[in-house]
Amino acid sequence: MTRRLVEERILAGILVIQVTLVGAGILSRYFFNWSLSFTEELTRYLLIWLACLGLPACWARGEMIRFQWPGRQPGRTARILAGIRCGAGLIFFAMLFYSSLLMIRLQWQYNQRTSVMGWPVYWVSFALPVSSILFLFRAVQLIRYRNTGDDENGR
Repeated sequence: MTRRLVEERILAGILVIQVTLVGAGILSRYFFNWSLSFTEELTRYLLIWLACLGLPACWARGEMIRFQWPGRQPGRTARILAGIRCGAGLIFFAMLFYSSLLMIRLQWQYNQRTSVMGWPVYWVSFALPVSSILFLFRAVQLIRYRNTGDDENGR
């Protein structure tokens, strides 16, 4: 049995909420001829969270899209390529973390709001730094596992 990640549980919850919202929107249009416009906006913003939280979950499972070298590489070459891949991911998510904080600061400063619900937009944008932190955490776990052979629980 495969152990579920915290991210996967959150992703499953978001999917349940999205299906419920979309279903409610469809039923309200069909039966009452009344559109629940907030369901579309909230579903869209939950999709952003879904995509952002899916990145660290995929990384932890080793299911990220990456370039595959033809054939199997020798141990040393495979480790070097894995290190380059991990380093590139760390640099990318560190830059994403920094730039997303700048973006959130501007959204806060200019009091940007969502169009239908009127919520502050930075709540949606928090998905980027949260995703970056989770990715960095998962990358450190992966490096630790590869260097010591222990899993995240120290076994």
